[in-house]
Order: sequence, then structure tokens, then C-alpha cells
Amino acid sequence: MQKNSVNIKNIKLQNKDNVFPPVVSVLGHVDHGKTSLLDAIRKTNIASREKGGITQKIGASEVEIEHEGKTRKITFIDTPGHEAFDNMRARGVLVSDLVLLLVASDDGVMPQTKESIKKVTEAKVPFIVVITKVDLPNINIEKVKQQINKEGVLLEGLGGDVPYIGVSSKTGEKIKDLLDLIVLVYDINQVKKDENADFLGLVIESKLDRKKGAVATVIVKNGKIQTADKVFSLENKEVGKVRALIDAFGKNIPVATPGKAVEILGIRDILPTGSVLYNTQQKEIMPKVSNAILPVQQSTADLVKLLFKDDESTLRIVLKTQTKGEVEAIKNSLPEKRVEVVFEGQGDVSISDVLLAKDFGAIIVGFNNEITREAKSLAESEHIFYKIYSIIYELLDEVKEAVEALLRGEQEEILGKANILASFDSQEGKILGLRVIEGRLALSDKVKVTRGKKEIGRSKLVSLRRGKQEVKEAGRNIECGAMIAPFIDFLIGDVISSYK
Repeated sequence: MQKNSVNIKNIKLQNKDNVFPPVVSVLGHVDHGKTSLLDAIRKTNIASREKGGITQKIGASEVEIEHEGKTRKITFIDTPGHEAFDNMRARGVLVSDLVLLLVASDDGVMPQTKESIKKVTEAKVPFIVVITKVDLPNINIEKVKQQINKEGVLLEGLGGDVPYIGVSSKTGEKIKDLLDLIVLVYDINQVKKDENADFLGLVIESKLDRKKGAVATVIVKNGKIQTADKVFSLENKEVGKVRALIDAFGKNIPVATPGKAVEILGIRDILPTGSVLYNTQQKEIMPKVSNAILPVQQSTADLVKLLFKDDESTLRIVLKTQTKGEVEAIKNSLPEKRVEVVFEGQGDVSISDVLLAKDFGAIIVGFNNEITREAKSLAESEHIFYKIYSIIYELLDEVKEAVEALLRGEQEEILGKANILASFDSQEGKILGLRVIEGRLALSDKVKVTRGKKEIGRSKLVSLRRGKQEVKEAGRNIECGAMIAPFIDFLIGDVISSYK
């Protein structure tokens, strides 16, 4: 154990027999090793090793460790680390008993580190500074500690009492010591949990499962929840009845007690991240959770206002994701004044989403999901732009590029036009017989095919020939053969235009 934990060990513990696990969030700058740290921690899980269990992806993980001769449990919330997940991290702090503040030894304090420090200190949650990547060569731990101190976090040995520890997820160095330190800090802070109290749970994730329906991952803050219990929201609205409780190992359990993370089946709708849940109707709203961030519902008037909004510099988006938390993350990172999310939801992109995008003049953006075959066919026939992303950075970057293009007022410049006179089959595919009527066509040009005033599709010139000879360009009044990729289902009489 590092020097920073010695003082903690010498304190007489009054809470060391606490049977309920601490709930721990991991915060810090992107790429500072959160995922690697959680993976390294899971490898120490004695329950997983003994039972051969694989952690289920429910938005939280549970590990068991041997601590001072006893088996102790710790629940980790898998809150995302990218800056886009600001609200989720804020709520992660709300639900946590303890926070691990990650700072990479090679980068030191970064903008998101400062933001995380602010969240933790405002919430007055105990935390441990974890300096990651200590296995890297030529690092300066003392410099990192000084940077942390400058942010108002006074570390042990440097004028304060905030514990810190250096770890390596790659080599496993000090991982077991970190877990011991978590339990020690939790015990010292004497967090009170009572399974006989009224149930209070917080939603950390919510999604639509094709087989299970709407499900919510809930951290039990106090009391207990069991199968057949009714579940109520902060507004005393019944949101469902517990059909099943599934733990982090994918096991069905009859009851969940404080500190436990469970997936609840039987919820009627997708619940916003941060929702407060009870198993009885409440006469009073508890002050401690009154500041939880609650969703703002769009009214019909809002939608009508958006529908008829005449602002050509605004990009309208139909946003579909796998989980509610992802919606919030993406929305919070979009340019506020130039992007309108006209509809948001969970699950795959469907026909109704395409029709909505058509009515709103919007594009469809999906994240970690798919588009149904029927919706894809409709989108292509109606020329509705859609794209599915799996990396949030790519999604945000491309949306911002589209907004910048709108602001610049970018327009297409037509470089050439040709009439489609014939169609030929070849071993390589369909060949278009063309006569250039304006400008020129050139190899590798971007092209679009139109039928009257209607655009049929867009593609690229991948082959251009005059007779049997390959050419790079064909000018006005020249007849030529061309191949395009991807293929567009053209007709004789259509017009093909190259543009930039």
C-alpha cells in the first residue's frame, strides 16, 4: 500500500461490518484509463473466478474481494468518460457513495479532470485520486500531484487529507491496494444504508430490448426492491411492476438490497437517466433527491413550432439511440443554436422515424443501433439522409461539419451533364451509354442521377471509356461509356450530372 493509505489504516473503524457494498463512480478525462481500470478490477473479482461468471453489460459491475479476512463487495457504475456525458457523470456522483478521480500520469490534469473535480466537490462525495499508467517510462508523479493540488484538491502528505494511489491497469500494480482503499474510505465515512427503510432507487441506464422490452438499470440507494413490487416515479406515477431482477452476472434474483445494481424488467417505458424510483407512493419528495435532473417533455405546440420554423441555417435531426443516456450525451454536445433535435427515442430506426424526418425536413442520426430493412428502403426512395454511428466522436464531428457547411451557405457546382442514351451489360457490371451535353465528365467525379426534377441517387464515376479506350475526361458533345459505384437504378432518358 502506498504512503497515502497509511493514515487511513490507523483510524479506528466503526463501520467495518457494513454488509452493503459501496457504490463507486469512476470519473476523469477521456483516455485516462477508465475502461482499462475497470477491466483490471474485474480480473480481481473472486466471485467471477470461482463461478466462471462473465459480467453482464447492465451499466454497472459488481466485484468481490478479500479484505481483512472477510469477503466484501463493491459496485462500480460504468459511467462514460467522454465529455459528452456530462449529465450522466453528474448523476453518477449523485448516486455514488465514493468516486475514483482518474488522472493519467503522462497527461496530468486536463479540462475534463477539472470538470470532474467540480462535480465531486459540489456533491460533497468522498473521493480517491487514482493516478493511472504508472508503468509508463519517464513520468513525473510529483508534477501530477502538484497539478492536482493547484485545483484545490489537497492530497495526503501535501497539506490535505484526500487519499491518492498510483496504479497500472496494464501490469496490475496496486489494483488490489486500490480496492482495499475503497473499502477503507467507505467504512470511515460510515455511509448509512438500511434494507428495512423505504426503497429508493436511481436509474443509471435505460434502454429498449428486443426480447425483454423496456428495461432500466437501477442502483438501490436504500431499502430493497423485489419481484412483484410496483414501481413509482418521483411524481408518484406508477411506471411498472417488477417482473424480474437481473444482477450484473445475468442471474435472476428475488430481491435487491442497498448498494446493488440490478436490471429491472417490467417497466412500461424507457425511463430518463437519473430518474428517482420508489416502490410506494410518496407523500413528500425527499430533499436529498429533489435536485435530480428530470426530463423536459416536448409539447405538441413545441413540435408544431419546430415543424414550421423557417431557418435554413438550422440542421434538424431525428435522433435514435440504444439507450436514453446516449441521447442526453449526444444532445448536450451538439451546437445549441444550430441544431434542432426534433425527435429522440430508443431502438432501431423505423418507418415512422423516416416519415417524421420527411415531415420535418430532418436527417436521421442513429447511435449504437440499426435501421430496419423497411425503413432503409423508404429512406432511400424518399431521399432522406440517414447514418448509423458507433463512435460518438465521429457523430459529433460530422454533425458539426454539416452545420458549418450550412453557415457558409455551401452550394453544389455542376461541372458537367450527360444524357443517358443506353444501357449495356458487362462482366464488371452495368455500363451507361452517355452523351455529354454540358461541361465535362471526369474520372472519379461525384455524380447524381436525376429524372425530370427528381433526384434518383448519388454515386461516383469509376470508369470512363470512348469505344474500348479508357479516358480520364469527356467533353461536350462526346459520346462515352461510364460505370458508377455504388450502382443507381437508372433509366434511359435520365440525366447524370457531375458536381463538386
